[in-house]
Amino acid sequence: MYRRSIFISLALIALAIGFAGSLRERQKTARYNVVVLTVESTRYDAFSPGTTPNLWQAAKQGTRFLNHRTASAWTGANIVSILTGLSAFRHGIHSRDSSIPAEWDTPLDRLSAAGWRVEGIQPFMMIDGFRNMGLDVAPGTDMIPWLANQALANRPFFLWYHYLETHLPYEPDAGIMTPADDQAAARMAIVQNQPTIPHDSVRFATADKHWIDPLYRAQFEIFDAWFGEFWNFFNASGLRDRTILIVTTDHGEELLERGSVGHASTTRAGHLHEEITHVPLVVWLPPSLSTTPPGLIDMPSSHPDIMPTILARLMPEAAVAADGRDLFSLPAERAWSAVTSRAGFSEPDPDHITRFVAARVEGNWKLHVTFDAPNQIISTSLYDLSHDPGERNDLAAREPDRVEAMQRALMPEIIALRIARTNKSTRQGEAAAAPPQWIFPASSASVSFEDLPSPLKLRWRGQENAEYRLQYRAGKGALALEGEIAVNGLTHDFGPVTREYWNRYIVPYGVFSLRLGPAGQGDAWGPWLTIRVRE
Repeated sequence: MYRRSIFISLALIALAIGFAGSLRERQKTARYNVVVLTVESTRYDAFSPGTTPNLWQAAKQGTRFLNHRTASAWTGANIVSILTGLSAFRHGIHSRDSSIPAEWDTPLDRLSAAGWRVEGIQPFMMIDGFRNMGLDVAPGTDMIPWLANQALANRPFFLWYHYLETHLPYEPDAGIMTPADDQAAARMAIVQNQPTIPHDSVRFATADKHWIDPLYRAQFEIFDAWFGEFWNFFNASGLRDRTILIVTTDHGEELLERGSVGHASTTRAGHLHEEITHVPLVVWLPPSLSTTPPGLIDMPSSHPDIMPTILARLMPEAAVAADGRDLFSLPAERAWSAVTSRAGFSEPDPDHITRFVAARVEGNWKLHVTFDAPNQIISTSLYDLSHDPGERNDLAAREPDRVEAMQRALMPEIIALRIARTNKSTRQGEAAAAPPQWIFPASSASVSFEDLPSPLKLRWRGQENAEYRLQYRAGKGALALEGEIAVNGLTHDFGPVTREYWNRYIVPYGVFSLRLGPAGQGDAWGPWLTIRVRE
């Protein structure tokens, strides 16, 4: 297997040690930095002494939150909650191609206005879901070189970095597990090669969990090696002294607990059971910010609490609307709630999402409510997490009063649920502008990794500084996907694309169709280009 690791060279470590003294001198009067590291599809039990020893040891110098939960069941909704402090009920991002309103005053806007450099450096962060949060995306630089450059700059920074390689497909070294028969081998091949596995596309056997679990956990051994190198750099460079470091995940991962492998965007049967919502969180505060020794906190916490915690230490005077609160000032008893669409990023029609699942936890009791928009209740289920942490025994029929009370507490959020619409062009009645003309790709083609320019940029002729819509269709059957992306100007930069990323996340879709049109003029689309992709 191609080992998915981005190891820091010894030369870079030496450089980090060399400039650490200079950095500490500069930072005596500098403001604090922030690194938010989210690790894709990470269950609470994925971080352990045996699987992730580097992270486990490092966590002893930070604070680990034992009862942390997500805001939703898919990446986009959870990242928006982490970076805005808003619940998924309120920000309304439930599928692809939608974003929060541009006029909202966000925490990252405040930090940027106050002088922080606020960035993401990965190409996928350019999708519509992450627009309008105040995050500048500059794809093309690896995390460590970016940090090394910022460490010596005379400006504080906020970096969100997403470790993606723990997403499906699971690709550990060959020979980790031998399937029992040809049918099991075929199912294993799907898990090792498909980035999405819709819940009705594969009928897994109970025995498959014996090879699915090791495949999944092998990804975290690779991550842990990567994290160990990052942690060495983080300390040797002096960044540890002036940087808040937060490590968490977007969401957990189902490993056959409900018959599927993955999460909402990959199974298209999203839910909010504990394997998806109970996730790890570790926070390292700089020594000068720490008021208590490192340790464990078991008060209930959630993704919307992360940004209020950051602002409380960087800009305590900032009054930004948020649903969370400081992680280090949590009450002992606190309800948790979340909401998810059924298919997340993969919703078949993002503009007409109807089915949602909400959940609420009060103490040891957890209520699930499936409903159709706007607020028609379809079903409820209730679990006692103290005796049934796997949520196998539905007690709703035995506890009708508790169900009614918890549902009554959840209903105001369900009724107020915001559903962001996609950013598609709908303006009519204007003279159609000439459709843009493709430069790259110039025509339909068959493309391999060797054919790609680096960085990968889509380019076209048109009106400079105009807003365009890039429409896409990809895959077929279980992998079918379509949508639109807002683009300003005459290029869309995906940054450098690695062979591994190309083979894992692009090639499985087989065929991509692309076309362009000026925003607001739905009748001015250019012709479709068909791009067939291969390794």
